[in-house]
Amino acid sequence: MSAFRFGVQAATPTSASLGRAGTENSEARWHRLARRAEDHGYHVLSLPDHLDGQLAPLVGLAYAAALTDRIHLATTVLANDFRNPVVLASEVVTLAELSGDRFELGLGAGWKLADYEVAGLEYASAGVRIARLAETVAIVRNAVPSVPLMLGGGGRRMLALAAQQADIVSVVIENSSGIAASLGEGATLARVRERVEWVREEAGVRVDAIELHTRVFAAADEPQAAGLSADDAGASPHVLVKPARAMADKLLRLRDELGITYFTVSERFADEFARVMGLIAKA
Repeated sequence: MSAFRFGVQAATPTSASLGRAGTENSEARWHRLARRAEDHGYHVLSLPDHLDGQLAPLVGLAYAAALTDRIHLATTVLANDFRNPVVLASEVVTLAELSGDRFELGLGAGWKLADYEVAGLEYASAGVRIARLAETVAIVRNAVPSVPLMLGGGGRRMLALAAQQADIVSVVIENSSGIAASLGEGATLARVRERVEWVREEAGVRVDAIELHTRVFAAADEPQAAGLSADDAGASPHVLVKPARAMADKLLRLRDELGITYFTVSERFADEFARVMGLIAKA
């Protein structure tokens, strides 16, 4: 069976997964998170890419690389429209080299309307943004073919690009509104299974080489899960319901049923989820 990988994603100052307390981007907080994540045995530490006062992801990960020895560093995910692709490729080469080849590049088409407004950028249609992303993928792949590439999304067009080009495909809910929302019908098991099937259809002969990823939330602790009924939350691949043994059993089941083996949790849940990782290691 495929091995699991587990990641922890740092919260941003406006992230509901962290809440109001402790959202300052201090060196001490970032230092503690990087060391805790590595000590707990997480495989990946990641930063998202928003213009809400969070740490700049590539700079923050470069600093974390100097603080750690084993854990991989990832972007989950960079908004493509914010960077020139040639310049981005140069930065990826640098970060991969300085981290000892521990960097994993996550790229997305960009989804959050508020970020575009802050940056003064046009919020083009999804089709235009995805086409631009495809151009960047070609440039970056050519410049740094050895760096693992994550692409993902919730719509068929984005998942098709990911299935055809990425090493890691992140299956998430579709968000066409440009505004963050709680999980809903799009997070149900049936909808996630449908998206996984799209990936398999589009991947063709390279399907076995793809690592499937998703983001998971703790139902009791994180507001994102509040939009689902108890039954839907219990089945959703995006939601984990306590106790730890039930969470571990669910992740084992998702690996067997859907082939998802790479799961990322929020910073807020990082310490508690370490017990779940321990249970899975003994399974």
